[in-house]
Amino acid sequence: MNKYFTFDDENRSIRIHRFDTPCPWLNYLSNGRLHAFVSNAGGGFAWWKSPVIMRLTRYRQYNLPLDTPGFYVYIREADGICWSPTMRPCETALDSFEARHRPGWSEFAASKNGVEAALSYFIPPDYDAIVWDLKLTNRRTERVSLDIFPYTEFSQFEFEREVLWGYYVKLMLRTWFDAGAETLNYLFHAQGSPREDEVPLVYLSSTHPVISYSGDRDDFIGDYRSERNPVSIGRNHCGNSLIECGQPAAALQNHVELAAGESVTVRYFLGAVPGIMRDFDGTIAVQREVIGRLRTPGVIEEQKDKMQRWWDEHFDVMQCGIPDVPAQRQINIWNPINSVVTGRYSRSVNTWAPGIRGVGYRDTCQDMLAIAYRRPKWAADTMKYLMSQQFADGHATHTSYPEERKPSVPATTMHSDDHLWLPLLANAILAETGDYSLLEDQVPYLTDDGAGETGGASVWEHLMQAVEFTETHRGIHALPLTLKSDWNDIIGRFAKKGRGETVFAGQQYVLALRYLIEIAQASGKTDDRAKLVDCCKRMENALLACAWDGAWWLRAFDDDAVPVGSNQCAEGKLFLNPQSWAVLSGVGSREQLVAGMDSAARILDTGIGLKLLHPSFSSWEGESTAKLRGYAPGCGENGAIFCHANTWAVIAEALLGRAGNAWKYFTQLLPANAFEKVGATRYRAEPYAWVSNIVGPDNNRFGWANVEQISGTAPWMDVAATQYLLGVRPQIAGLRIDPCMPADWKEITITRHYRGCLLDIRIKNPRGVQKGIASLTVDGKPTDMGSGPIIPPTVLYGKKNVSVEALMG
Repeated sequence: MNKYFTFDDENRSIRIHRFDTPCPWLNYLSNGRLHAFVSNAGGGFAWWKSPVIMRLTRYRQYNLPLDTPGFYVYIREADGICWSPTMRPCETALDSFEARHRPGWSEFAASKNGVEAALSYFIPPDYDAIVWDLKLTNRRTERVSLDIFPYTEFSQFEFEREVLWGYYVKLMLRTWFDAGAETLNYLFHAQGSPREDEVPLVYLSSTHPVISYSGDRDDFIGDYRSERNPVSIGRNHCGNSLIECGQPAAALQNHVELAAGESVTVRYFLGAVPGIMRDFDGTIAVQREVIGRLRTPGVIEEQKDKMQRWWDEHFDVMQCGIPDVPAQRQINIWNPINSVVTGRYSRSVNTWAPGIRGVGYRDTCQDMLAIAYRRPKWAADTMKYLMSQQFADGHATHTSYPEERKPSVPATTMHSDDHLWLPLLANAILAETGDYSLLEDQVPYLTDDGAGETGGASVWEHLMQAVEFTETHRGIHALPLTLKSDWNDIIGRFAKKGRGETVFAGQQYVLALRYLIEIAQASGKTDDRAKLVDCCKRMENALLACAWDGAWWLRAFDDDAVPVGSNQCAEGKLFLNPQSWAVLSGVGSREQLVAGMDSAARILDTGIGLKLLHPSFSSWEGESTAKLRGYAPGCGENGAIFCHANTWAVIAEALLGRAGNAWKYFTQLLPANAFEKVGATRYRAEPYAWVSNIVGPDNNRFGWANVEQISGTAPWMDVAATQYLLGVRPQIAGLRIDPCMPADWKEITITRHYRGCLLDIRIKNPRGVQKGIASLTVDGKPTDMGSGPIIPPTVLYGKKNVSVEALMG
């Protein structure tokens, strides 16, 4: 057994056997309004709507001790021994310990001297409170007396202001105890909050009588102590300390007596109720009502069931049965979970990221690709929000702040690619739903200062305006101008004079145009379709005229029209992305597409993933190595195994029908596989969650996985696996069944909900081919293969279930 973890696929969970993992392994909890993450050691923090301005509890990114503070429970026995079910913060040796992460909640099971503790955390769908559900069982032969202390440290809400001005705004807060509700309350009333009308009342409450309490971190912990050994635990009393300035926290004390064999459940509610600055008495009344409901027998169980149903619906959209157990586990369980995390949090918040980044435009467009086929309404609502962050000329803001009432990045900052992700998202949504009325929905543009709305246009007009921007921002090779950057931020270094061009964005543009042409055809937009076809031909010809370097595709041209990513370059000779995106866009001959991917395999494959480029840059702009600026060699965009980019290599090889390469690139990066191959102490990250990148072989930390959980790798790996490897891909024409799989796989099964119908799909491969469907039947009736192995939606109308059989050959 792995000393750190085992998977429990039946319960869609991971069991973590020790608290001291190489880095915190996180699970995200949310009801869409209140959010939190909790680690395998009980560390973590909570925020309401936005981690930028509504951080309810503290978490110290980067600081030591690692992964503190969190949602802690101290259990004190009569003899003074104190322990925690999460191991942290006490770190008292336990007789047994296990943490378990599963979608929507985390559990801890621990025992000490015959007392068992089962602790779980989850956020109810209908209540903005984290439920700490603690069950204690006495396995001794004699009665036990226990005192229980839940503890968390409150934040000053706005992370940046807390870091910069916390020494002043700590004078603008207070804690108090509501004896009637037996609840410790916290109010942060600093002036100038961007959402002052929604500032929440934060509280910690219990289902059991409160013996003592504290709202003062310093008094509860004591001088020169830490959460590991609070003075209050030693004296067995919280001190009933409250503050009107200082460092806020919440601690309660409950007492239980357990006879031999007896169990008791104690629940705590860490919650938020908005509006305290607007209506103090009304907010208190709402808070008491919420706490009363949470304490009502049966309510927590109902809320757990409701949360579980949400996740079951999410998983059930698509499930597979394949011979590769680790891959099946990732596709069926952890990919859907990871995709929800990135869909909610973009690249914003994890153990290291404090949540101040806002919503990345290109990031969120891509994140929604994995949401579009499971929850298309969520994806459509997000797309329309993103369109409201598009300027009237067609380009888009790079970063926006939907909850913070903070201006988006102004119109003068232009990236060549942000707006080009919109057609990919629109295609994903429409291919899943077939609801073209979405194209007529009206969405405003963003004003040039990024602070307001202007005009209004249909969704389709927004898409066409994205095309218009790229058409009017092309360089001397007729390729898109790089502007500030494309998907790779470092490419902006080659375009500081404004003349650099990007091959990658040109390929991306062709794919976007191909999708828009299909949408225009299906929705009857004949005139626009003709224009789109012309644009597509021109860009394809431009790429063919200048971007092929003999054995691979160039990456870009700099301000002086010098190729980037050419065999003539001393550094950065070969870039991965243009090789894969040539295949995705369909630009180039079969021979060129194969040659480009063969070059990537030969030069970029490290055995645990493909490097983004080779060789790494030792310096930028002619500087000496001693004056290196930016990413170190082998790091980030400078020669790391950029996992996000590897997803497109998986898709490219699947489209080429080369299952060996496609599945290799997918399975070698599976978090659990990479964890085992690289080793726990070097890889470090969670064995169930995709990472952004792994440090490459040009660096002495080769194998270190970083930027965990919040990565575009997650949605794209989901899309790559379900829609290209397994080949169940929604298209405008219908549902394509076109897998690319190892020749020794003789049969796989898939269940897929599509247009209100459940498809039970069986793909047979008696001849051992890697690609190609010879026949396709629905309920035993052959499907017309004239347009390929596609099930038209009309075949499914009025049906709840169908049986599909695809024969490869």
